[in-house]
Amino acid sequence: MSVNRIYLLDHGKINADMGWFLPTPMTAEEMKNPKPRSWVSVNVISVLIEHTDGIILFDTGIPDKTEEKWPQMALNVFPVSQFSDVNKMENQLKLIGLKPEDIHFIVFSHLHLDHAGNLEVFKSFKPSVIVHEKELKYALLNVWLNKPVPYLMRDLEILRDMNVVPLSSEYLEILPGVEVYLFGGHTPGSLVLKLRTQNDNNYILTGDFIHVPEELDFESKGWLLGNAEEYYTRIRLLKSMMRMPRTNIIISHDPKLWEKYPKAPKELK
Repeated sequence: MSVNRIYLLDHGKINADMGWFLPTPMTAEEMKNPKPRSWVSVNVISVLIEHTDGIILFDTGIPDKTEEKWPQMALNVFPVSQFSDVNKMENQLKLIGLKPEDIHFIVFSHLHLDHAGNLEVFKSFKPSVIVHEKELKYALLNVWLNKPVPYLMRDLEILRDMNVVPLSSEYLEILPGVEVYLFGGHTPGSLVLKLRTQNDNNYILTGDFIHVPEELDFESKGWLLGNAEEYYTRIRLLKSMMRMPRTNIIISHDPKLWEKYPKAPKELK
């Protein structure tokens, strides 16, 4: 019983100011002649895990028609720069011979709008949806306080009608070789997924605990830092996990992700 195959599903790209991901303060000297802000194009993905005992989807990417579904603030700050018919969830699944009803588990790293889109695709099939209870509470608080981003009421309303399994612990082995860890740091309920394949390879899916690879060197995050204490302690834990033999790290928004790993329908083993 193990992870047989891993597929990285491509849901397009969004643009963002690098300050969201890395601290980029200006010096007093630079303020005399300010430079333009640095923007970066980052990938949006979900991850399909084919296990002997079930099929797991990690995050659900962004939906089509974001111009209709996202508030204008989100479109201004995180504009979708690349998305076509092939990036739709149904079509990404089709590339690997699957349909939405084939998914047994959905695991959310967190519930931000660029990770929890497409829930309507799975709603009628009732997969088990694993999300940390801290994330649910924080998302509902944000919506209750009428914050326009990064949680969307439409996503939470769909989620309410699904088979939600609130996780209360800091660790869960969903299936043999599929381990969930509560890391926090970015949001209170941010989860990291660790996979061990039948070939004894390890893959760590960071969600948004890490946004870009440079964070691993800086050990610091930009404006998207939620809890500094959680971040500083867990990043050291993450780096120790990365030292295990045959271990690879998959950073969801890595701008150079497709230079390191193949897109579906190609697989990781």
